[in-house]
Amino acid sequence: MNNSIANNQIMHPDPLASPYFITTKPTKKEAKILASLFDKIQNGVILSSDEMLIFENYMRRKQRHNKAKALHPYKIHYTEKSGYFTVVDDVTAPDGKRKIRRVDEESLLDELADLYLVKLNIKLNGIFEEWLEWKETPQNGDNIKRIKASWKAYYENEKLSVELLDTPITQITSLMLLKWAESLLRKHYPVDMKKFSRIFTIVNQCFEFACDYVELVPVNMWKKARKKLNKSLIVSSTPVADDNEQIFTDDERRQIKAMVYEDMGRYAKQATVAGLQILFLFETGLRIAECCGLKFSDIKDKRLYIRRQANNDGVKEWVKTSSGYRDIPLTDEALRILDDVRDYNKKHGFKAEWIFQSNNPNYDYRLSYNAADHKLRKLCNRLGTPIKSPHKCRKTCISALLDSPHINERTVQRYAGHRSITTSLNYYSYERKTKEEQVEAINLALSI
Repeated sequence: MNNSIANNQIMHPDPLASPYFITTKPTKKEAKILASLFDKIQNGVILSSDEMLIFENYMRRKQRHNKAKALHPYKIHYTEKSGYFTVVDDVTAPDGKRKIRRVDEESLLDELADLYLVKLNIKLNGIFEEWLEWKETPQNGDNIKRIKASWKAYYENEKLSVELLDTPITQITSLMLLKWAESLLRKHYPVDMKKFSRIFTIVNQCFEFACDYVELVPVNMWKKARKKLNKSLIVSSTPVADDNEQIFTDDERRQIKAMVYEDMGRYAKQATVAGLQILFLFETGLRIAECCGLKFSDIKDKRLYIRRQANNDGVKEWVKTSSGYRDIPLTDEALRILDDVRDYNKKHGFKAEWIFQSNNPNYDYRLSYNAADHKLRKLCNRLGTPIKSPHKCRKTCISALLDSPHINERTVQRYAGHRSITTSLNYYSYERKTKEEQVEAINLALSI
């Protein structure tokens, strides 16, 4: 059966035989019935099925209470003013103990039973599974895959994380988390903020989930540990890559265009339109997934409407972010490339709705998500330039637009589908001139 931490229920193959089975407090109607059930049982009267369920629930609850009493090391007190109260161990409390209070003894024993029989046995991996199930939506499948990969790399298959995963979450202290985190940072040094997030967002979110949604722990212990981390173990950023590794120069674009059309003539029988897709990326600045999901019906009045994305796993009828829904003007060169794509599709008998097509039914006759990457690697090798991915075509396009004195930065932001202008400026603005051209421009700027 399934576990449901959020409802504090742990089901067992034989719940009637298990003292850990979570039962509910009897209703007023059930409490009245219980009084008569004991007389019936003592007199040998056979109970109805409904009566039997009420009686079994009562017995399970008493069994849990007895188990909780045996495990609870502190005295239970009672006063007319305060009701029933006691203390339990709590590593987050200043004195290591937390007081719990209920109006009646049965309710207090219910709380103690939940604590000793359920909560004290729940570990981080159980919280992770529940949190991931809660977090998952139809639109964040790729993010869930990345989270699972990080979990395997830094938790499940990481020797330094064994003690953390073996310790019930209620017993994990901020000091334990601090030592664990710093050992990971030393092992994987240097760790920039992006990698830091990839490693530790999981533990932070799991504690948030356990605290706010499940109410398993009173505070997020990771936040306390995070404040005490040795800052020198976290680098502000990884070394910045050279601009020539991030974008293509104008001269490289011209050479790539010439090689693409040369290859189309030389390898006419090989049905791949990956080269034209690369040229289209230079003109539109699309993400490769957006480009793979394009249909001819997305073009209206010389504008391209971006509404979906696709990879080798299928088509998603949404884009990366809400800002990704946009329409952009198609340049004259982009329109010429589209004409060449139509001719290419017609020549090879491609009749699907996609702009960039293939003869592979596994991808619904779309061009493979990896086709442009494979083609671009070959072109970079022939050029003698650093290997660059199709995303660098997007960076090249956006960087060129940012360089233009005739285009407003906000226009570039919307064109790129960025939520913030800082994203465009910080991560998509690069020097596109060659080093020789840079020297000439610097000489001109400093001349008097």
